[in-house]
Amino acid sequence: MGSIVPAYALYGEGSSGFPDELHVETIVARSSIHEWRIRSHRHGDLYQFFFIATGGGIASIDGATHALRGGSAVVLPPLVVHSFDFKAGTDGYVASVPPAVLDRASPTHGQWRSALACPAVIAAEPEAAFRLSQTLALAHAEFADGRVGRTEALTAFAGLILVWFRRAIAAEAPDGAPGGLSVQRRLFERFRAQVEEDFRCHPSLADRARRLGVSAPHLSRVCRQMVGCSALGVVQERLILEARRHLLYTSMTVSEIAFLLGFTDPAYFTRLFTGHVGQSPRAYRDVFSVPSDGAGPQHSVGGATATGRHRRRRREG
Repeated sequence: MGSIVPAYALYGEGSSGFPDELHVETIVARSSIHEWRIRSHRHGDLYQFFFIATGGGIASIDGATHALRGGSAVVLPPLVVHSFDFKAGTDGYVASVPPAVLDRASPTHGQWRSALACPAVIAAEPEAAFRLSQTLALAHAEFADGRVGRTEALTAFAGLILVWFRRAIAAEAPDGAPGGLSVQRRLFERFRAQVEEDFRCHPSLADRARRLGVSAPHLSRVCRQMVGCSALGVVQERLILEARRHLLYTSMTVSEIAFLLGFTDPAYFTRLFTGHVGQSPRAYRDVFSVPSDGAGPQHSVGGATATGRHRRRRREG
């Protein structure tokens, strides 16, 4: 049996979830420490948007090879296997966004998914490239900042990035429909959309599978094929992701978060969280805590320093 393509939250950082609204970093920040080569991997629940400002290289996307140069823009939906071999010194930006954030950023709920169902490599005209570069530069600055309204601002930037790519894709193929998705991927996308709607309600896996018209074992087989974990694992990862967000961005107690997410036993929630993340909810929150004077430990989130970002009133319980 061949090796499974690794699935990351961000390249090289494991797959235990993605707590931010939008992650933006420069290409040089990550690629330079990997000798400008990003090996084959995929993301289970992230859309990624790349812009090459200077330099270039080669992208391998689901087995197809694409030349990249200054002005190239790339969109990668979840589960697409990809790698990059950049020329030394290449720079630009990469933005990573969970689909739930794009849903909130788009007024036409879910309609954007068909446009971004397949990967695309775009040779942007200079004016369009300048607009995307400016948007990503401002989003990058907002991502690194800790001012009031950061979450709302990042969601707004995610919407602007989404609009740019939808327009670019429409301009290149105005009458074209996205390429066909495999039966397995379509099932997985339907399952993931279902989980997004009711993960706090904890329906049984058998009920989930019944609503999708398949058996629970078949659903889990498809999930393992797509993201390397069972259907139950997908549901649990979504719950853990939401828990991480509440731990980072609210002052709710662990028990309050557990009840909000539909758990009747906070102790069970704590055990589940610890098993997935490797540390307890309180310990996870403490890693990100910053004293009110702004001094204190820093924590790296996807290559960006988070000092001063997650200021909040601490509550015990």
